[in-house]
Formats: sequence, C-alpha cells, structure tokens
Amino acid sequence: MSASLAVQKLVAASLAAIPGITGVYDGPPAEAAPPYVVIGSDVVTDWGTKTNAGHEHRLSIGVWDSGPGTVRAKALMGLVEAALLAMSGSSGGHGVASVRFMRSLVLTDPGGWTQGIVDIRVRSISI
Repeated sequence: MSASLAVQKLVAASLAAIPGITGVYDGPPAEAAPPYVVIGSDVVTDWGTKTNAGHEHRLSIGVWDSGPGTVRAKALMGLVEAALLAMSGSSGGHGVASVRFMRSLVLTDPGGWTQGIVDIRVRSISI
C-alpha cells in the first residue's frame, strides 16, 4: 500500500470518532448533510533515513458547515486538530512517526456555507 493511502486511512479513522460530524469523505460528497469533513489534497515528500523509508505528508482537512456564523465550524476544527494530533498506529506497512499542526483558515460565503481548513504534517516510516 502506498504511504499516502496508508496515512489517509489512519486520518479517516481518527476523524470518524469526532462527535457532531455527519461523515468523513475523501472528496466532495454529492449529498452530505453538514457538518461534515473532507480529507483534501496531500503532498508527499521523502523523509527517509539511511535505514528506513519515510515520508512527509502535508494534508488539508476541510470542515464544512452551513448556517450563520463560524462558531460551530471553529469548534469542529478544534476537535479535528485534537484528533489528528493524537493519531498513532500503523496501516499498510506504514507507521506514524509524528503529527504536527501547521495552520488553519476559515472561509465563508454569502450563501451561508462555512469552510474550515486544517493543515497538518504527518511523518510516517515504513515498518
């Protein structure tokens, strides 16, 4: 299994345990009820050593909500961040070495949708 897919599976499992979200998706869902989470794009680079293959993953996690204001989206973003920082384990021959919060952003549109974006860095090693 690719390192990217292995980390995506670990991220999805961590996010699925968050109370208050209706689902975790790996792309824009056709008919999901808000609030929901989308595992967005990722960039994977080498992070290996002389003895182990390793990868650095930069992921964007989207939190989508409808309705006025940004309070609920921001609260869910905090839960997303906490769940990801606590992530550990392995999948498909790749284990989590570290997780680090990078940045977050909240966007709103006149139609009432709020998108929160949480960017994280995950370093994984082949096991």
